[in-house]
Amino acid sequence: MNSTGFDGQNHAETRVEVAVERLPFVSIVLPIRNEERHIRACLTRLLEQDYPAERYEVVVVDGESDDATPALVREIQREVGSDRLRLLNNPGRIVPVALNIGISAARGEVIVRMDGHTVPERDYVSSCVRALRESAADNVGGPMRPRGETEFGRAVAVALQHPIGVGDARFHLEGESGYVDTVYMGAFRREIFERAGLFDESMVRNQDYEMNVRIRAAGGKIYLDPRIRSCYTPRGSFAGLWKQYFEYGWWRVETIRRHRWSARWRQLLPAAFVAALAGSLLLSPFWAVAALGFGLVVVLYLGALGAATAAVRERLSGPALLRLPGAFVAMHIGYGCGFLLNVVSGGRFPFRAKAPAVPRLESNLQEAAPRPVSA
Repeated sequence: MNSTGFDGQNHAETRVEVAVERLPFVSIVLPIRNEERHIRACLTRLLEQDYPAERYEVVVVDGESDDATPALVREIQREVGSDRLRLLNNPGRIVPVALNIGISAARGEVIVRMDGHTVPERDYVSSCVRALRESAADNVGGPMRPRGETEFGRAVAVALQHPIGVGDARFHLEGESGYVDTVYMGAFRREIFERAGLFDESMVRNQDYEMNVRIRAAGGKIYLDPRIRSCYTPRGSFAGLWKQYFEYGWWRVETIRRHRWSARWRQLLPAAFVAALAGSLLLSPFWAVAALGFGLVVVLYLGALGAATAAVRERLSGPALLRLPGAFVAMHIGYGCGFLLNVVSGGRFPFRAKAPAVPRLESNLQEAAPRPVSA
């Protein structure tokens, strides 16, 4: 791996091969719960990284799974050793608690956040380290590259990479590298958690975006690098996708309550669409203009879905293509309903919002492998 040193200081115009012991030690933190279908593929790829094996560890934090997930992790752990693969328990069961447990126990000065539904490329860790060095950012990540397992899942994969589905969220769209508001998963310099705090444990969903909001508020930078590659398995059913996006919308309101300046148009548009649709429908029996407005909104929306479906017909087979409008509907309407229900209920239904809970991180790097030095 070529480098000018992890801290970004250039000591020569020509890059030299960095000695293995000078590479930053990396901790991959993987929060999971009931992931027996995907955990082996994920861990196998994580343990096959082209980054030197002695310079990284995988920290799995299990949320008290009631399937075979912990047994599968222990089986792999026996094969590779407990120094490379560690298994911790998460009594809180939710993702932000797992992340904080893993980060607090991690030995690395780079923290790579991983997901059980994701299979990274073999150069994922080295690409993250390179991007951190070259960008001088505090958090780096690559685009979300979804790959569905069912016909509906394949439709969702396309929807997740289309502006109709995700707006201007750059980590969903293939494009150039650059500084952004958020990235998929992320690889963090450890010290950013000492400055901005750990993940907010009151955020059941949307904790990644909320973390990135605080990083930017603390003066940090977030960088998107397309060379950081992984494959994500999206929800494979309409009900599963609807539930996921309903929760995304509900918890997005909580992020905005905490950080009002963080709201983006793409986060507000689905709620505005659902509000216009529901409002015009309710008023239609009493007001002709409302009925006309409802019909216009429906026609325009269906036209947009039809145009988007026609534009990707070469990327999807017949059955999957027919499911694409349903994927868009689940994402838009589910998200909008969750968003509006939080606003109307004041964060009390169907979930219950809690006060922010952002633990601080006390560095334990003294226990890690020797800190690398600049080349």
